[in-house]
Amino acid sequence: MAGKEWMVATNPTIADLALYSYIKLAPEGGVSLLDYPNIEAWLIRIESLTGFVPMQLSVVGLRKEI
Repeated sequence: MAGKEWMVATNPTIADLALYSYIKLAPEGGVSLLDYPNIEAWLIRIESLTGFVPMQLSVVGLRKEI
């Protein structure tokens, strides 16, 4: 994601929306995103889209430590 705002284009596409939930939930499966600041920034861009509705996150995996 270095130097990119979106996965495949210069604006958000269905690819971004399809990947968002899997990547956002990665910490629940024990996969840390702390070493991936570009991915963290991309998640924030998705969450800033007009009409974005957040999903409920579980306190499991790495999130149980927060």
